[in-house]
Amino acid sequence: MSVVVANRDELKQRIQHLLAADLAAVNDLLQRQFRNPNLFVQDVAEHVSRFQGKQIRPILVLLSAQLFHPTGAARENVHRLAAVVEMIHTATLVHDDVIDDASLRRHVSTVHRRWNTETSVLFGDYLLSKAFHLAATTGDAEACRLIGLATDRTCEGELNQIAARLEQSTSERDYFRVIGGKTGQLFAVSCLLGSHAAGSSMAHQTQMKQFGIRIGLAFQIADDVLDLTATADTTGKDASNDLTNHRLTLPLIRALKLGSAQERRRLHDLLMSRDAADQGRLRDEPLVRQGVESAHTTAAHFVGRALRNLVSLPPCSARELLAAIAHFAIQRSA
Repeated sequence: MSVVVANRDELKQRIQHLLAADLAAVNDLLQRQFRNPNLFVQDVAEHVSRFQGKQIRPILVLLSAQLFHPTGAARENVHRLAAVVEMIHTATLVHDDVIDDASLRRHVSTVHRRWNTETSVLFGDYLLSKAFHLAATTGDAEACRLIGLATDRTCEGELNQIAARLEQSTSERDYFRVIGGKTGQLFAVSCLLGSHAAGSSMAHQTQMKQFGIRIGLAFQIADDVLDLTATADTTGKDASNDLTNHRLTLPLIRALKLGSAQERRRLHDLLMSRDAADQGRLRDEPLVRQGVESAHTTAAHFVGRALRNLVSLPPCSARELLAAIAHFAIQRSA
């Protein structure tokens, strides 16, 4: 499938042109969900609303639905489901920042830095509760089941990540099990929910789910590459977070495989060091740069597979934008 890949600004303009009314409806829903008469809860909610960035997950819901032309009540449910996945994603960010002891998110303080850990945990739980309540208003039991299943698997992915870190696993199988859960599931369910709510066939829903999980994998690998190559000024969050938390991501796993026994020992010692200078040296290691290149190639492979899921779908602007988003997943700088 031939795709003209837009740069970031062009892609945003194309999405806005096609989805302006739908995104406005979703953001109106989100604003209403974030309102609370309790001043403290409202203060936290307004702070967390600044974490919203590209909104790629709700955009995937909307585009996946638009492929199949939802109208009336179906379109309203699509809006609700897009808001639901954004709220679940935001809840995971609030919780992740506690796990990672992160200080920055979208260039602003994380909740546990601004307030405390208790506030982060409880507000993340509050968002999840609000998301499930909003999902129930669709009256679609299957959509609620799919959301619950995806959230279960996202949490399992996070638990698998902790286990892999504790065991210092260098297994690619363990790595893909982690990212397939913690990132892939929300991408997959976003595409699945949009096509489901629009009334598409089961075959098309399966294609959209596969598309979502494949770009989710590519997106997370690209994120792990950025953790080693970008700065906090660029990404808006703590740099080298994976190194600080001793997480072996795909670029590092590949780097360890490429080296001699002596080089592997050196890399391992730098990985386990808590010295910021050692982490800086690790980022500059030639083997790590090779690992980054290898990981990027794998991310591009997943994008190629995702694009094949779109080939048999109806040609339209929504399909073109889904393809452009797939490319953007590995071309972004933040």
